[in-house]
Amino acid sequence: MTFGPESIFWARPLSTPLMIAVFGAVLFLSIFLYRRAWGLPLWVRIGLGVARLVALALVVASLFEPTAAVSETHTQAKSLPVLIDVSESMSMRDQRKTAEDIAEAAGALGMTTDEQRRLDEQLEADEVVMRLDADERQTIQSASRLDLARGILGRSAAAVFRKLGESFDVSYSTFGRSSQILSDASTVSDAELSGLAATEPATSIAAALEKVAASGVTPPAGIVLLSDGIENTSSKRTEAVLQDLGARGIPVFPVPVGLEEPDDVSIRTIVMQEVAFSGDSVPLQVQVLSKGYEKRMARLTIDLNGRQVFQRRIRLKGGLQFEDVDFNVDLYEKGAAQVTVAIEPFDDEISVANNRVERSIRVVNEKVRVLYIEGNNRWEFRYLTAILKRDPRLATTFISSSAGPDFARNSPEHIERFPSKREEAFQYDLVILGDVDVDFFTPDELALLEELIRDRGASLLVLCGPMATPASYAGTPVETMLPVRFDADSPWELTSESVYPVLTPEGRSSMVMLLENEPEENDRIWTRVAPLDHLPPLAGVKPGATVLATLSDAADGTKGYPLIAWHRYGTGKVLSMATDRLWRLRFKTGDKYHWRVWSQAIQFLTLSRLMGEHKRIRLETDRTLYEDGEQVRLYAHVLDEDFEPVIQPSFPITINGVGDNALRTQGNLQPDRTAPGLYEGYFTPPAAGRYRLEANEDDAEIANTTEFQVSVVNRELADTNMRRDGLERIAKLTGGTCLAPADLGKLETLLDATPITTTVRSDRPLWDTWLVASVLIGLLGMEWIVRRRNDLT
Repeated sequence: MTFGPESIFWARPLSTPLMIAVFGAVLFLSIFLYRRAWGLPLWVRIGLGVARLVALALVVASLFEPTAAVSETHTQAKSLPVLIDVSESMSMRDQRKTAEDIAEAAGALGMTTDEQRRLDEQLEADEVVMRLDADERQTIQSASRLDLARGILGRSAAAVFRKLGESFDVSYSTFGRSSQILSDASTVSDAELSGLAATEPATSIAAALEKVAASGVTPPAGIVLLSDGIENTSSKRTEAVLQDLGARGIPVFPVPVGLEEPDDVSIRTIVMQEVAFSGDSVPLQVQVLSKGYEKRMARLTIDLNGRQVFQRRIRLKGGLQFEDVDFNVDLYEKGAAQVTVAIEPFDDEISVANNRVERSIRVVNEKVRVLYIEGNNRWEFRYLTAILKRDPRLATTFISSSAGPDFARNSPEHIERFPSKREEAFQYDLVILGDVDVDFFTPDELALLEELIRDRGASLLVLCGPMATPASYAGTPVETMLPVRFDADSPWELTSESVYPVLTPEGRSSMVMLLENEPEENDRIWTRVAPLDHLPPLAGVKPGATVLATLSDAADGTKGYPLIAWHRYGTGKVLSMATDRLWRLRFKTGDKYHWRVWSQAIQFLTLSRLMGEHKRIRLETDRTLYEDGEQVRLYAHVLDEDFEPVIQPSFPITINGVGDNALRTQGNLQPDRTAPGLYEGYFTPPAAGRYRLEANEDDAEIANTTEFQVSVVNRELADTNMRRDGLERIAKLTGGTCLAPADLGKLETLLDATPITTTVRSDRPLWDTWLVASVLIGLLGMEWIVRRRNDLT
């Protein structure tokens, strides 16, 4: 550090004439006091006068606060943080089979001296392996990724970091979900390394880099990162953090630890419907990923609430394979059931945590009551009628507006008109309104239909038709309920033969539009619904509505056309289908896809009401399966005895654990101001398990119960591959280099060791110091002593 004054000034100055006058007065006063002899020698009088003059001058000068502007120059070494990944994935023990992998691990663990390592660089990997004894090979095979990181810091690269400590301020930190300091010495001790444990449940590399880059007194010359690159915390700022480090000249030097493709078998995901009826055979697709176990047999099992309902031995093909299986739901109790799909692990797998996946399925043990009203004998009507009649889960009643009353009287499946009695109308879970003229209904019937959807939680599916729907319903409750706006005065528009449905992002994630599990294949199948011929003149969607499918042709202004859309209306749902050409899905496949889309649409629209048992208080959650730590959104739709919305400050609920879960907690849901009778709230489950949402005891008879499941998803042990590509991207974005453990010696040449020089300018008071006080006390004391010795008052 260097120090030097630049200038001296008065902090409380007066004008120059006044300053001269003040100090002149001090001089005059000092001379005046000692002008007479008083019998004193001349030299004594002069000495006392000078002492008094200097003392008074110091006092007066202090009042004006003399100050010096000084500059200080500091020189400090740059910091070099070293980050060690201690997340759970670092506990995995890679199966090192190739000579290259074994030799690299031996070097990382420091099994050779510096001289031997220099010789090993000239040897082939096979020759290096041959020099290892049995104990060393066993140590390598049993070493975890964290063991390799320990070996790098404590043995193989300890000398490198010790030397770097001569030029840099080296420090060590561990990280997982968050980071914390381990040591600020140039090398980390064996005791500190042995105390490390790979127990962090998540990895956030970007957050750790950002924290250590901002924690030092001086900016880092770089950051050394020892990790397997597995990052599983969602961070929208990751890219911004890395680019910021690069812009600030802070390169990151990742040291990959682990194998890119270790031997492992895992279930990546399962594709399964969310609801099933008692006695159903539930189809399920399992995506299995394997490496290193090709052509070996593995046992695939499915458990339902802890009871095995399926098992099969499958042959592993290597890579990603799909297994289509099914299991029977023979539970006769409605509610949520836990489905566990597992592959029996091999003894030497790197991770067994990814060999099982849990999901939840809702079981329904009653038929869906459907009322289908149609007035146009079109192709969609013919195929849909057959589907509705054939499905054993549905109890369908038909109304034909174009047939006479005799037809309805002679058919057990048909009725003449929409029921006029509330108890008869309210039995239906779903009303499908086809191409029927509005004049077929009385105003009371339309009002009753609206009440069924809005207050009783049933659903309405409007299948548009060129004769009357939706044009004739302008100004009626049907127009109010629809999720789309339409122009009643415009005719249907002819579309190009090349136009076909295109799923929106919401459509791709909706169970209604899922025809195949692979997104590309699913999109391709929807292109079969062409030509669409004529389409109604829809003017867009209403606020809050969700568009599931639009049109492929945006050139003629059809971009965003709500081909299939839905929204909530009161306590129910309303879905609009602008086309009656879904039957084109039957091309070369028969019922397969046409039946699926209608079955899934009916399931989506009626699930909420079925689980609510048609009761006046309907309890729901937004999903049936949650990960540990996620919030559960709770709903209560509350109606009174007349099925009118109940308005009150809050609605009390109870959440009970199911099975081994002994939790019992109570809470209150708050009213949704936009939907009378709807109450909402959140609940964070304290642990994994099954839970049941219930109303309080007073409302138990008029309320349903609903179950949900919370599972622990260990993302750390689900993905076993060391992510070299991710680590290389971190290096690229920050201007660093991805280094192998043997290449850490190159760090010294890659880092800028130029110290950081900073100059700090500050104002230092010259009057408020011990020196001024000492001089003042000394002068006044000396004057007092001399005056006392000479008997002066």
